[in-house]
Amino acid sequence: MQSVLGWVLIIFPGILLIGQLISTINFRLAQRLGLQESPEHTDKLVTRAERYVAYWDLVTLVWMPAAGVLMVLDHNLWPLIGFFASAIYLDTSGREAAKILSFKHEGLRIGSENQHLFFMFTYMIMAVLGLVVVCYSGLELLGALR
Repeated sequence: MQSVLGWVLIIFPGILLIGQLISTINFRLAQRLGLQESPEHTDKLVTRAERYVAYWDLVTLVWMPAAGVLMVLDHNLWPLIGFFASAIYLDTSGREAAKILSFKHEGLRIGSENQHLFFMFTYMIMAVLGLVVVCYSGLELLGALR
């Protein structure tokens, strides 16, 4: 189970991290690829917020793939890094969803409806991964898995 979960954490959060790396290097390319909100459907304030978030995400989103690598290697630090990464994912997913819903509530254009649904789905996946990993890491930290 640990190895499978580790690979899931390397692949899926790794894709998210690569998307944010593309966003920091070339935001317009990220928009064309659908990784960021399209400019014709998005207010400038939202675009600016997403650009700044992409930079911060490079610092915060690296931890879940790192936890996955440590899990696959069965390194003794994986439970601690996994627990830490889960807290970040749970916070980020909820905060980003709340931010986007607030922007929408105030009438800001936040991208196309398909983009909005895709990003909200991404936040749900992040929350689920965070919950799974916090439970799994917590059990390991408590010694219940060994």
